[in-house]
Order: sequence, then C-alpha cells, then structure tokens
Amino acid sequence: MNASEAVFLKQKNFKKGDWVSISHISRDINPFALGSIGFVTVVHAEDESAKVLFLKHGSGKEIMRLECMNFENLSILPVSLEGEDLQALIDIALDSNDKEWFQELTERLQKELIGW
Repeated sequence: MNASEAVFLKQKNFKKGDWVSISHISRDINPFALGSIGFVTVVHAEDESAKVLFLKHGSGKEIMRLECMNFENLSILPVSLEGEDLQALIDIALDSNDKEWFQELTERLQKELIGW
C-alpha cells in the first residue's frame, strides 16, 4: 500500500464532530470552495459521504452552510488547541470541580507557554 492509498483509507473513518476541509474538487463542486473548513454533523458510511457544516469558505470568508460531501473530497484536519482554548477549558474544569482535568489542562498550558 502506498502513502496516498493509506491516507485515503484513513479518511474513510470520518466521525461526527471531525473537523474537515475540502481538499479535492470533483465536477460537482465549485473550485472556489477548495480549502473550505467545517465539521462533520452526520456520516453516511454506506454512501461514503458526510453532511458537513462549513464555517469558513476557501476564500477566507466566514459562512454557515450545510453540504453533503463525498469522502473523496474531504480531508480530516489535525486538532490543535490554542492558549485561549486551553484557558476556556480550564474555566470549564473549575466550574465542574474536575480537579484531575484541571491539573492536566494547566500542565498542558504551562508546556505550551514554555515551549516544551
């Protein structure tokens, strides 16, 4: 199996909540949509498609558009948290009195601020 086949097989494992982008344009997709970003709301494994709520158009404009997309046109985006995301999660951990989660998040924030 070559690298492109491995990536395609991995992409078939879409789950509700995955952040995705349009990485391939087929004949029924506007080429300007390339790079649009959204998240999966429903997966139709039997049809190899997913409903995606797009929040950012390929042009960079903010949008809110629900589209049914074939798996072949989508790529899963890596998940990353920024400092302010971690701060918001820390607030939630405090509000929910989850000491273990709070400690995990604060350690992660410290590593991010220090750089290692």
